[in-house]
Amino acid sequence: MSNDGNEDPYLMLETSIREQLDELQPILPDCCIYRVPPKLRSVNEKAYTPQIASIGPLHLGKLELQAMEDQKMRYLKAFLDRTNMSLKNCIKVMKEWEERARNCYAERIKLTSDEFVKVILVDSCFIIEAILRYTASDMKEQTDFLTKPHMIYHVRTDLILLENQLPFFVLNGLFSIAFNDQSRTTFPELCINYFRGLMITRDFEKTVNNLMIQLKSGYEVKHLLDLLRISHISSSLMLRPEGRGKLIKIRNAAALQEAGMTFKRGSINCLLDLRFIVGVLEIPQITIDDFSEFVLRNLVAFEFCHYPFDSYITDYIIFMDSLIDTDKDVDILVENDVIMNWLGDSSAVAALVNSLAIETIVWGMTGANFNIIYESLNAYCNVRWHKWKATLKCDYFSTPWRIVSTIAAVVLLLLTFVQTITSIISL
Repeated sequence: MSNDGNEDPYLMLETSIREQLDELQPILPDCCIYRVPPKLRSVNEKAYTPQIASIGPLHLGKLELQAMEDQKMRYLKAFLDRTNMSLKNCIKVMKEWEERARNCYAERIKLTSDEFVKVILVDSCFIIEAILRYTASDMKEQTDFLTKPHMIYHVRTDLILLENQLPFFVLNGLFSIAFNDQSRTTFPELCINYFRGLMITRDFEKTVNNLMIQLKSGYEVKHLLDLLRISHISSSLMLRPEGRGKLIKIRNAAALQEAGMTFKRGSINCLLDLRFIVGVLEIPQITIDDFSEFVLRNLVAFEFCHYPFDSYITDYIIFMDSLIDTDKDVDILVENDVIMNWLGDSSAVAALVNSLAIETIVWGMTGANFNIIYESLNAYCNVRWHKWKATLKCDYFSTPWRIVSTIAAVVLLLLTFVQTITSIISL
């Protein structure tokens, strides 16, 4: 069609772009549930993908996860029977929360209102019921295959995946309404008890204490993965100076040991509470097992998307990656009670830690608190006397036999010297 001079040649394109802009979903403050970025997912896709249960809308309808849908409905029925809540009231509550819940997802959820509410309701009841059945033995059912030990671990792992999250205000709110504050234990405490087998640090009392301090200070939990994250972080460490630090290279554990440094299990159970005092590097003990990779990768992915300037867990991963290059480094940390290795193979731990740091170094540059540790370690290593002292201790005083041999050699040398002097005088 020819233009007669009165037509706007840009109108069609403008209209098309305008329609896209009108449909564009704004990123709101509630946004906290994301797709894992492709650059992270490509390292190990399985670590971010649910294996048994789809939670929320992002993996809804996947054929390989359909087998769990009937069990979810059984859990919904059990939840309604246990709480005496009517299904209609549950739907009403979810309808009231729908808009805020939708805003928690970074992408537009293309489900109708009824479809979305059904997903959130069924999955919320499933999670609450799963946690209750784990924490209270009298609530378990003999025919429930999900309460078998191996299934518990697989379900728990699916529940902490970044793409498999529900807004925490929905879970906590539904729990509060259902039990009308009759439970002596808060829902966050029940959650941490349920996930204790996935914690990187295993001192449960200190973990709960960390969590409760955070909640009392007004921290608003975003979802279950976020709950796991703040349980590993001391509230005092969250007050670190703003801004990013510079990337500082440090030596691995073997090289640090050769430079005269010793490692010690930290007395504080916050994952990030690293201390370096007079040649001793204190690191809280961590547990590495078959599920650690799932937990750590999803925590790093969440920080990548939501906390790029408060990437505490990522900072810690980069620190451990600096310490560990080979199985020798792992062995040193295991011997000093810093790492509890449930993988068995030290080289497997080294490979895991190194792979966790892939694609994180550039954006996850360590903050001010870690920089102080890095600079202190390098300053200590640059003092030659520390290395000489370590070499002397390693070569001559590392075992009782070497101590005896060294003392005998020194005594023999002194006797030879005295005999020589005596012979010279007698001349």
